[in-house]
Amino acid sequence: MNEQQLLEIKPDHIVDAIGEVCPHTLNLALAGLKKAKSGEIVVEITDHSIATKTIPAAVKMNKYGEFLGVAKKGGNYHIFIKKA
Repeated sequence: MNEQQLLEIKPDHIVDAIGEVCPHTLNLALAGLKKAKSGEIVVEITDHSIATKTIPAAVKMNKYGEFLGVAKKGGNYHIFIKKA
């Protein structure tokens, strides 16, 4: 999926992590996934670029769900995850 397609997705859960840094960005993403039901889309919005690497890696490694991609909008990163 390209950035435009990702931004057109209506997420089921939005996690606001703006101003937060790792590992808190990861902890917030995992908490959002915990609240979500299987198949739901969780989007974390962050201004911390490192989270665009740590969150997808943790999701894949722990099989929490499917990392759909990252889109940048307004200086923030939108990290899209579909819960397993």
